[in-house]
Amino acid sequence: MHIAIVRTEFIQSRGGAERYAVNLARTWRDQGHRVSIVCARHDAANAAGMEVVTVTRPKILGPWKHRWFAARAGEAARETGAEVVLCLARAYPGDVLRLGDGLHRAWLGARYPDLAQRRRAFLNPRHRQLLKLEGEMFLPGRFQLYVANSGMIRRAVTHMYGVDPSRILVIANGVDSTRFHPGLRSKRAELRALRGIDTSAKVVLFAGMDFRRKGLLEAARGFVELARTAPDRDRLRFVCVGKGDTEDARRVLHEAGFAANAQFLGPTPAMEDWYACADVFLLPTMHDPSANAVTEALACGLPVITSGENGARQHIVAGRNGVVLNNRMDAHKMGRALRMILDQAPDPQQIARISRVMTTQENAALMLEALQKAKALRGAKVTAPPYTQSGNRAAQLRALKRRMWAEGDTRDYREVFKAMMKQGQ
Repeated sequence: MHIAIVRTEFIQSRGGAERYAVNLARTWRDQGHRVSIVCARHDAANAAGMEVVTVTRPKILGPWKHRWFAARAGEAARETGAEVVLCLARAYPGDVLRLGDGLHRAWLGARYPDLAQRRRAFLNPRHRQLLKLEGEMFLPGRFQLYVANSGMIRRAVTHMYGVDPSRILVIANGVDSTRFHPGLRSKRAELRALRGIDTSAKVVLFAGMDFRRKGLLEAARGFVELARTAPDRDRLRFVCVGKGDTEDARRVLHEAGFAANAQFLGPTPAMEDWYACADVFLLPTMHDPSANAVTEALACGLPVITSGENGARQHIVAGRNGVVLNNRMDAHKMGRALRMILDQAPDPQQIARISRVMTTQENAALMLEALQKAKALRGAKVTAPPYTQSGNRAAQLRALKRRMWAEGDTRDYREVFKAMMKQGQ
């Protein structure tokens, strides 16, 4: 099959979503599929054996660069002659849209829980343009199917944009089992020695590429609460891996007297080595559709503490392979959760088994099934459900949207509804 994949940046080192895109494309390429990549930037080594189509995203356009890329990338994907188009970024039209980046609307709600703050944020043209573009992703005719990597995102799409739940498949993130596996723990002493970490140390690991959203400051506060009451505080280590602003976290650790217990590192191509070195992975993220770092850590047999705003919480079995925080801002409870995990020292093999993390190959197989299903839906003649003006306004809008979706009508259903209401008057 000829598959076109749209991703803004096809560069594995950029982050979890980009790593997922590269792994998925490589898996299909190795299986004999023809893969075309449509992107703004790419790494030649990551795209080896694939066709690459570059679509510019000029910075000079500012907040409008996302819309510029979205329309042009979707058309470029169609022009490759691919049988199916998978969008891993905000772009249209296509057959399947994977919501790996989550919803900007949901992120704004998490970032600005206060309504007045959220309204002020809407004055920012970047937010307005992203919200407008996001809404267009769910208009009838844009995609046959949507893929969410967590049940949390599926519920959010259904609630916020009224998408028919039957059109949203939940396929969890896949993890490269050749890189991330419990067997890495056998090299734990060696890996720690290379990094100057004593074998008796207790290592709390944090990793990400957007420290503010991922919750580095909250993680530092949780570590301070742990260290303040710990009899073994001299053996405690806080390790931060990734890229972002560390100033506030460093200040919190310094003021509490634990700056010497912390280590801040840049991004690394060997993240699996740090999972092997650590005793617990801490990610109190503000909002994450399903953090790849969580599934990678679990696949390595490393227990995880994360927030309820992370879709990857679906892999956590409370008290057995980690903890889900109801309030990511509660440093005291975070400290207690860290203490509980560190005192348990759970078995890595058991953690990996309990977590039921999907492999890259399993994920690729399910994604391929989704593309085939979308292709069949595109070619099928769908009988549109009858539309009646019964029920309240919301029910009428949902019914109209389902009908337009089935008919492949690409008009904005809200504008159609307004026109119908005027005619009815």
